[in-house]
Amino acid sequence: MSKEIRLKFSTEVDVTDVYNTLTKNYIEIITDYFELQRIWLNNAYITFKDLDKYFILMSLVSKTFDSYAEYFIKYDFEKFYTVDQYELKKFNIVNIANQLSISKETARRKILELEKIGIIKKNKKAVIINRRAYNLQKPSTSIHLISKFLSNLSKLLQKSNIINQQISSLDLELLIKNNYTHCWNYFLRFQIEMLTRFKKMFFRDYETVQIWAMIVYNQNLALTKKIKSSSKYPDKVKDTYLTELLSLTETLGLNAMTISDLTGIPRPTVIRKLNFLVKNKYIDKNKNGLYVVSNSNNVKEVDKHRLENVNKISEMCCKIFNAARIYKA
Repeated sequence: MSKEIRLKFSTEVDVTDVYNTLTKNYIEIITDYFELQRIWLNNAYITFKDLDKYFILMSLVSKTFDSYAEYFIKYDFEKFYTVDQYELKKFNIVNIANQLSISKETARRKILELEKIGIIKKNKKAVIINRRAYNLQKPSTSIHLISKFLSNLSKLLQKSNIINQQISSLDLELLIKNNYTHCWNYFLRFQIEMLTRFKKMFFRDYETVQIWAMIVYNQNLALTKKIKSSSKYPDKVKDTYLTELLSLTETLGLNAMTISDLTGIPRPTVIRKLNFLVKNKYIDKNKNGLYVVSNSNNVKEVDKHRLENVNKISEMCCKIFNAARIYKA
């Protein structure tokens, strides 16, 4: 075995180390992650005004990226977005419905809508995605944000002597863009699995997940500011995060109009989904008439999955870190 290959394996980052670092420095790093989630979801909604449709398309794209990897094919960021049409991996509607936790009828209808507006084209031999038909936004902002998040995390890994040096945000952006169909697929698979799980278990649809996440994000910003200005909080805020978040419900909150403005979701739709969240005790209206996270058993169940999600975030980060170390070797 060559020295170069031994070096690559010797610098491999272990997912347990990433998880432990995330856990120990949770409040220091998690706001960057929430910001990434917020921007990605908002841009996803803007694309079609329909997150089911967007997730179906991303599922098809991810499956196609999987097939590229099987045949050792990759496209960089600029190359991928200069080609107007790509052949998609053939798909099964039942599998798509199961993956995204939607009915077969809904999956079939949404796919027909994608065909009607020219995004997907079918013939006897192939299924084609026509990028020009909808001008899918390049995820430039999301790539920048995930690179910032990963760079900050790598700094913490360096402090713990897990890696030799921090990986710069610019280096990570270049890595993801130069290996776009490979690296970005780590992110797509993570998003599809994680957000679908939250939708299926708690929130019924992706738009409700997005509205819930916006309310949590708002309180998280205030909590981050409070914790960073105090020396009283322990490192492992991860375990007491919900308690800390709930302590702010009387002084914070968002109204329906602000949520609509921030997410792009029409106000009547926002109100309808807020009513669902209130009825099921995921949120409350505080004394100022603003929506805040509820102190309920349902929210505690959601929080258990937040904790589990740290594992999933760690796995995604670990894959990109290890790709970065090979890339720099």
